[in-house]
Amino acid sequence: MTRVDFYGLTEVRPEARERFAVRLLTKAWREGLRSVVLMDDIEGIARMDEALWGESGAFLPHAPIESDVRAPIRMATPATLTEATLIEDAASGLLVNLTDRVPEHFASFERVAEIVCQDDEMRTRARAHYRFYRERGYPLEYHELGGARGR
Repeated sequence: MTRVDFYGLTEVRPEARERFAVRLLTKAWREGLRSVVLMDDIEGIARMDEALWGESGAFLPHAPIESDVRAPIRMATPATLTEATLIEDAASGLLVNLTDRVPEHFASFERVAEIVCQDDEMRTRARAHYRFYRERGYPLEYHELGGARGR
């Protein structure tokens, strides 16, 4: 069954979510776990693409994919950035949800990460996501963090 982890950041700005997602994806890559980052729009994909090139020349292998949500995407790299939710080969992967919705095909992933900053609107959405997963019996974990850089 899919495990869902919520990461609570102390920062208010939504950009903190993307910075923390880079850390999470890097950790997953080191552990040999393929990841998908689900974004709301093409602009978000472009921001994550740039962020994954890393500071001081570091690079996390990834593929930004702008796709028709009806077409399955194969996870060809350690990290895939997309607006689509239908991903092939995702059973052993991590889905990092940076959208406003619960992903339609989240249960095809081994793990789901929901990253929450202290913006009131975002916290309200995160609570709704938490209830959604809890009501369906998914194992939930909440991690309180000190910000995008952690404690």
